[in-house]
Amino acid sequence: MTKLILLCFLSIFCFALASHAATYVVGDTSGWDISSDIDSWASSKTFNVGDVLLFQYSSSHSVNEVRKESFETCSTTNILRKFSNGNTTVILSNSGIRYFVCGNKLHCLGGMKLKVDVDEKSTSVGAPQAQSEGAATLPQPSSKSNNPSTVIPTSTGYMNGGFQSQLIASMCLTAAMLLEINVGI
Repeated sequence: MTKLILLCFLSIFCFALASHAATYVVGDTSGWDISSDIDSWASSKTFNVGDVLLFQYSSSHSVNEVRKESFETCSTTNILRKFSNGNTTVILSNSGIRYFVCGNKLHCLGGMKLKVDVDEKSTSVGAPQAQSEGAATLPQPSSKSNNPSTVIPTSTGYMNGGFQSQLIASMCLTAAMLLEINVGI
């Protein structure tokens, strides 16, 4: 019984660690757009391993993940990954600095670029990588269009699965205790 209770407490601990991932809509209400102040948006956020960036943008933009040198010069010739589906999710699966630019060099030079410093505070075992263009993304369609008055929800960051994970772990503990009571009778 002691081993079972210990296992349940370890499960609860693991679920609690995994449930602290936040999803951020890049640029908040403006989205990934030339009108967004991406630097100010990013400076007010703390990004951790397991967090998700959601880029929402019109067809005149794209998201390119690049190296530092390409970020500084807004070069789009040596990109690591390119996304152009208008609703891109990128999971921050490793700590370190990540760089993103718009595929239009003039937009990048105008400030459409993002530097994200990912902290190791959150642990994420086997986090999936960002999905390539054409792959499935989050279920909601992009609300970003060529109309700049379109509103996108703000992103203060929200938890993914925190309550559900804790509920499952609590049910596991309760079941283990009930099993011990029934076996002990």
